Amino acid sequence: MIEPRIYRAAFLPALLAIVVVMFSLESRPRALPQGLAADVVFDGDQAATTMRSIVGEAEDRRAGTPGNRAVATLVRRRFERHGFVVEEEPDTFQSDGKELVNVVGRRAGATRSQIVVVAARDATGVPDAAGTAASTAVLMEVARVFEGRPSRKTLVLASVDGSTLGELGAERLAGELDDADLVDGVIVISGLGMGGRPARIVPWSNDTTRVGLGLQRTLAESLREEQGTGAEGSSPAGQVARLAFPIGIGAQGVLLDRGYDAVRLAGGGELLDDGATTIEQVDVESLERSGRALLRTLTALDQGPRPDHGPNTYVTAVSQVMPGSVLAILSLTLILPALVAAVDAFARARRRREAVSAWLLWIAAATLPFLLGLGLAHLLALLGATPESPAAPVAPALYPLDPPAVAVLAGIALVVAISWWGLRRLAALTEPALADPSAPGAAVVCALVLSLVALALWLVNPFSALVLAPALHLWSLSVLIDPPPPLRVRIVLVIGGLLLPVLLAVYHLATLDLDPLGGAWYGFLLITGGHVSFAGALVGCVLAGVLGSMVSILRVRRRPPPGAAPALQSIRGPATYAGPGSLGGPKSTLPRR
Repeated sequence: MIEPRIYRAAFLPALLAIVVVMFSLESRPRALPQGLAADVVFDGDQAATTMRSIVGEAEDRRAGTPGNRAVATLVRRRFERHGFVVEEEPDTFQSDGKELVNVVGRRAGATRSQIVVVAARDATGVPDAAGTAASTAVLMEVARVFEGRPSRKTLVLASVDGSTLGELGAERLAGELDDADLVDGVIVISGLGMGGRPARIVPWSNDTTRVGLGLQRTLAESLREEQGTGAEGSSPAGQVARLAFPIGIGAQGVLLDRGYDAVRLAGGGELLDDGATTIEQVDVESLERSGRALLRTLTALDQGPRPDHGPNTYVTAVSQVMPGSVLAILSLTLILPALVAAVDAFARARRRREAVSAWLLWIAAATLPFLLGLGLAHLLALLGATPESPAAPVAPALYPLDPPAVAVLAGIALVVAISWWGLRRLAALTEPALADPSAPGAAVVCALVLSLVALALWLVNPFSALVLAPALHLWSLSVLIDPPPPLRVRIVLVIGGLLLPVLLAVYHLATLDLDPLGGAWYGFLLITGGHVSFAGALVGCVLAGVLGSMVSILRVRRRPPPGAAPALQSIRGPATYAGPGSLGGPKSTLPRR
């Protein structure tokens, strides 16, 4: 059913795209020159003393608690003491009946350009000394360091609330900051009192946008000066995985989504700690190193020009950077051959008068169960049967997998399974031809729908489509090759297509420190919270339905027995055609000898 020559010819644009990719590598923007030696002015012991006073003032600083508001008052007074201007009326807002407070201090510079430092104040647990208490202490220490010191750019220090509720404070701050063109950089700090590993840079947003390379490299250079080692980064494959399924945990994700050049300096890794760290567990040396690196970066940003951003989306390899637009083009050209082959096979099936339209009902019956599961998930969230999804992705530990969550996942899985069985049987009863999935029309329709879904996925996220491209080709070949290959070969093709999607899932589970069931629950929260776009969720449902249909085809499709005559292909032309072959190959009238 597949024409090899057409399929091979359709790879020509992909070959040209690969050549373009090879020549698209460019040098990364340089880091800004480092400023003053931060160890002269940043006092780690002073920051640790402030951290202890915060915990002593309010051990429980979870969002909406009196302790949280008490620390907000403490931060406000400290900002004002060190010459920062704070609005007279507290910036309060509500969420689920909780009163949240942002404290924003500004210190004017000689120009309108701004540098912003953000630290979450609400704790994930009690007492959370190494987390928000340490970061808030560093924020106040920065205010002390800049007291009376002239600066070129306006410095904005923001102690935000509601980080554990979906970065609500960061979202509110983004709506109150000046235009992104006036903000040279935003640095978010978190977990600076955590020890055991060097501080790292978190540059991820909730879409394919990434932090500017100039700002990221400046912070990395400051960390190298203080830690002796550069910040740990993701491999090129890891970067593609993050872009294919973007999750930006932290305030930098929200700010990047709003157009600000933001990056997070994370002392305890990308994920937040459990909030139970005590004062004795705080690593003062890590706190001091991270604080000095932060101050170095602020000084470099203040004394230098606006950092060069580079591409909005990119993948770095060694010292080179590849724009994301080039990878998007490559992804599209890899979809094209499978799409062309599927359209050609569909046209051939129609010319041979194979039943194809009925199999669209079969694919729909396979997709509808997953759509029902998606609808049920949103309905349960709407009725309050599940925890309210946060406004932005948060650490999975804040929404752990518990027995009610397991019951929700099991219920949705049961609905999908029962509806799959019932709808497939109903479709077969409605259209008797659908009882035999080994019919050529089933394979042709599956391959065509799969190609169209891959194209739709490219419109949603080209990096996701790039990860799916091998599966698109392997799965299409497994059903379109005629005669079909041996069963073991077909199994290898299906498993080979699943390899990259499975590796993508494993990578994110490892990054988020989740097991498969916990990952399913976290994915449920991402979907019901709208962090996975509705279009992306629909594409996922159709993909699941098509994969199930392909497995059904491969289970019943058989190779012809040895010695069987190949199927005869008619050479008749169209009904109105009267040329050679129109009679189906008439016998010769020449006399035989």
